Amino acid sequence: MKLDLKDTASEALPVSGVERAVRLVTLAGAAIASLLVLIVFAMVAYSVFMRYVLGTPVTFSDELNGFIVVAMVALGAGEVLLRGEHFGVDLLTERAGPRVQWLVDIWGMIGVILVASAVLYSAVLMVQFSYDFGVYSEGYLGVQMWIPQGFLLIGMIILILAAIARIFTLLKVRRP
Repeated sequence: MKLDLKDTASEALPVSGVERAVRLVTLAGAAIASLLVLIVFAMVAYSVFMRYVLGTPVTFSDELNGFIVVAMVALGAGEVLLRGEHFGVDLLTERAGPRVQWLVDIWGMIGVILVASAVLYSAVLMVQFSYDFGVYSEGYLGVQMWIPQGFLLIGMIILILAAIARIFTLLKVRRP
């Protein structure tokens, strides 16, 4: 069985110049998220080694991994959207004609923008509050909370840019 990674729907279809430009940003976010996956793997391996081989548990690894997983998801979301790999329900739309699918795609991107904007607004307030009041994590790390929270803010900006770029593509290049 051969696995072809370029067999996604968005790779085969034409994209707008705006989407190509935004793709550089989403790829950068995905690259950082990929690096963070390796860091989590290394941290878990180190933690397991320390606990079960040396008998000295690492106290901060769960907290750090939690922060990193949120950053991975937030930073990778824009690239996942542009690849067309976000989850969706296509039970009805797969039977619809091209015009209906196109309209559903546009409304879907508008929905992504609205939800990501709400999360972005909350993230801005959260980061600002944490920064202004000097909030630190309650775990062993004692990190200033605006730092890990900032990744959610950055990720939502990337996701909004990706959705806007996809709307440009749908309106300019993929019109039915």
